[in-house]
Amino acid sequence: MTMATTSDIGGYEYTFIDTPTDRLVCNICHYPSREPYMTVCCGHNFCKSCLDNIRKTTCPICQSKKFKAFPNKQADREVKDLSVKCTNQERGCEWQGKVNYITDHLESSCNFEEVECSNECGETLQRQHMSAHMSECPYRDHECQYCKVTAEYCFIEGHHQGNCPKISIPCPNNCRVGCVLREDMEAHRKECPLEVIQCEYHNMGCEERMIRKNKKMHDKKHMQEHLLLTKTKYSQTEEILACTNSRVDALEGMLHYFISQNGGLSGNRMIVSAQSSIHLSDMLMTCPVTVRMSKYTRYKEDGDDWYSDPFYSHYKGYQMSMLVVAGGYDTGKDTHMSVYLCLKKGQYDAELSWPLRGRFEVKLLNQMSDYEHQTRIFTYGDNAADRIAGRVISDGRNSGNGRCRFISNKSLYEVTPTRQFIKDDAVFLQISMV
Repeated sequence: MTMATTSDIGGYEYTFIDTPTDRLVCNICHYPSREPYMTVCCGHNFCKSCLDNIRKTTCPICQSKKFKAFPNKQADREVKDLSVKCTNQERGCEWQGKVNYITDHLESSCNFEEVECSNECGETLQRQHMSAHMSECPYRDHECQYCKVTAEYCFIEGHHQGNCPKISIPCPNNCRVGCVLREDMEAHRKECPLEVIQCEYHNMGCEERMIRKNKKMHDKKHMQEHLLLTKTKYSQTEEILACTNSRVDALEGMLHYFISQNGGLSGNRMIVSAQSSIHLSDMLMTCPVTVRMSKYTRYKEDGDDWYSDPFYSHYKGYQMSMLVVAGGYDTGKDTHMSVYLCLKKGQYDAELSWPLRGRFEVKLLNQMSDYEHQTRIFTYGDNAADRIAGRVISDGRNSGNGRCRFISNKSLYEVTPTRQFIKDDAVFLQISMV
């Protein structure tokens, strides 16, 4: 008996070496019975799923109205003891065995069975070809040859190459220094003799720009002009200050009137209120933080990086920014949304310990309900994470720590009765320190 494919509904659709007896064949699907049930009225066998599908109150064979069926364990043992060929025999598999063992064979050892890549790259190959694929998979682990950070190959060869702090890059001014490590470039440009700079009197009104090595010549040539600009600015500042003082006097009068009309307010209470306001302002934009990314589809199609406004890990903590890459780093596929936490130079860095160590919970919020959020944990503190958790000296940001495949775009756009991640082309992400 030759069958085509396997299914969880109906009987076993295998190529049988042992011919099943009629007693073991389901009288609805006409395949050897899967979970056989025997009727009381006429003694025929049926698959449990076949009976569930027809949902009749009368026997489909003898039409008896006293239709009842019970599991037939003996028939189940006999069917599972029959010998079959592998479902991949046409591809070349020569395995033969009992029905009871074919599932284990297909799931663990059949070289001709098609399996998905364990790196979740989306490729499906025969098991015998998977080993070769793993050495070329774009989502395999890969170490940066410069800074030794380990991450997905597509991330290291894509975004990371343009941000790796240990790669030497040429000075954009083509000065005699030549190439400088990316992490040192900001400091170099502050000293580069060919860097274009503003006149130090630009706040006074001098709009000229020059390369750094010509600064002294410019200052000497325009000394009188700078002096005149400074005097003019000073006069304007005095006028503004006088105007401001008059406004302050008016506000003080209004404040005294307000206090007198409201039963008075002690000076200490006013000071405490002001201090409380300052303290609360320092606490703004600290974790947990929720950020909104708009125009997601445009970022995905254009392949542009999106950075959130900066925030702090905790009060007087590490300054960070969230990076979202809507199309992932697997060029041309746009299969996943990638999410990273990038460190930035912060005003409290001198008081903090380095490298950063900690765990952050990042949630892609379900906009339909308060559950079924997509949650990932980003860890700083061991191996590769330590190397990208150091202090950022310049005004930029590091390459970040996170997930190259935070969620597939297919799942992101999918809407179910209880879940919707993207709405009005916007997503919300929440960051908490745990």
